[in-house]
Amino acid sequence: MLLFPAFLTLKGQSRTGLQAEKISLARASRLIDALPEADPWLRMPDASTLAWSESYTMNALMDLYDATGDTWYLREVASRGARLLEHRDDRRGVADGSGHIRPAWSMASKYVVAEGALKDEKGNIVVGIRSTPSAYNNFTTVEVVPGSDGRFTLKVRNEHFKRYETYENLSLSDTCERFVKRVVDDPMAPYSTRPGDYHDKKSNLVRIEFIKPGYQGPLPPQQVALSPVPLAFTGYLGVIYHPMLRFSEVVRSRPRLKKLLPYAESFIKAAEESYEDASRRLWREGPHSGEGYYLMCEKGESLPADNVGQPFNYLAKHVCAQLALHRLTGRPEYLERSEKMVNLFKNRLVYDSDKDLYTWNYWYEPMTTTGWKPEDNISHNVKVYEGKARVEDISHGGHDIHMVMAAYKMGIGFDRADIKRFANTFLKNVLTPDRKKITRLVDGSGDYPAYFNSLHQWLVLSEVEPEVARAGEYIYNHRQEETLPFTAKLLAIRR
Repeated sequence: MLLFPAFLTLKGQSRTGLQAEKISLARASRLIDALPEADPWLRMPDASTLAWSESYTMNALMDLYDATGDTWYLREVASRGARLLEHRDDRRGVADGSGHIRPAWSMASKYVVAEGALKDEKGNIVVGIRSTPSAYNNFTTVEVVPGSDGRFTLKVRNEHFKRYETYENLSLSDTCERFVKRVVDDPMAPYSTRPGDYHDKKSNLVRIEFIKPGYQGPLPPQQVALSPVPLAFTGYLGVIYHPMLRFSEVVRSRPRLKKLLPYAESFIKAAEESYEDASRRLWREGPHSGEGYYLMCEKGESLPADNVGQPFNYLAKHVCAQLALHRLTGRPEYLERSEKMVNLFKNRLVYDSDKDLYTWNYWYEPMTTTGWKPEDNISHNVKVYEGKARVEDISHGGHDIHMVMAAYKMGIGFDRADIKRFANTFLKNVLTPDRKKITRLVDGSGDYPAYFNSLHQWLVLSEVEPEVARAGEYIYNHRQEETLPFTAKLLAIRR
């Protein structure tokens, strides 16, 4: 349900020219100058903008500070972080779809469920509709074509999925065999959807949430584009706060940076506010002793997989942020939760003894095992889910690697042998044997060149295994594209 990072990529230059200057402060400066001047939130006011774009820029700036000691980069992080906090829901006084105002950032685009309403001739709402597949519900439209005797045709479309559903001769009377809810709703609708033209096949795009009691029709002609239901998504907290807390640790540890201390303290306070709310509502112990996780959202809120644990990549960044908060505040709960999330991940690693490396899945049980049925009453939005293990991709896997290294440095969960195995995952599975291409998944399968943009996240392993840095630099110099985060990370490693 995630995008690969949307940071700046430059192409179209000769390979020789790129190799000569690609990993340099001059090139990093050029990439910074090429960043859009406008606040990215104004371009797309959605939490995903901050998580998959701005946070990468801020982490790159922190890497450049590590590489140079130049406080300009810190001042830029301070400015961007302060601006970013202005957009938090509680700072704007904006409630999400739950009606609550949260200390987090709302998203309201393709990742959440969408809703719409059919109205009578006077404009009164008489039918409520909800679209709950895994994503792109904001592309779903519903059209009413009136017939005779109060009957109507319903056309449900989603141009992203190229799926078109048609239901004829429908009625709003629950005593009629063509009662719209009976014909359209499918409690066994899968989490995903498939393209095609379907007639009278139960819907994989929408369900009828309510019908005004006693209303028999008619429905006038109308076409409704379903609207995303905003959600203050806690899964992005670790991703967004991580670079801000890196900044705070640096500033607090160096008296000469005291002018930046107010920014550092405000970032720490903001992160604590967010995690206080998220942990109170969404933290769960288990599934086994010594493990724990955060829910995607509360049951009935607007992520399709509501009331289900967040996948490993989100938990990974929570660990990075909360370990930093533990160091900054001394509060034990941050350490305790981090240990449990680390255990959840470590206990599900698959060891390949032939290659001496680890592979793992994107999610964990019940998503990877039993799934659930309607009678299990797990999710309001997804009534049935067929459990299936899906191997982690190398982009989201980069977040997992950040957690592994953050935990290793704190003496939690992983030792040097573990880090060597994750390094082998990078060297033997993520990279092709010639080290000029990448695979899609951490088991070495698949192909998706766009994930190259997030490969820099794996380079933190070079703190234990230097060959990771050498391999990272080699592939970077043999690619046409370049990114600020990749350049910055390699400069930080070279320092």
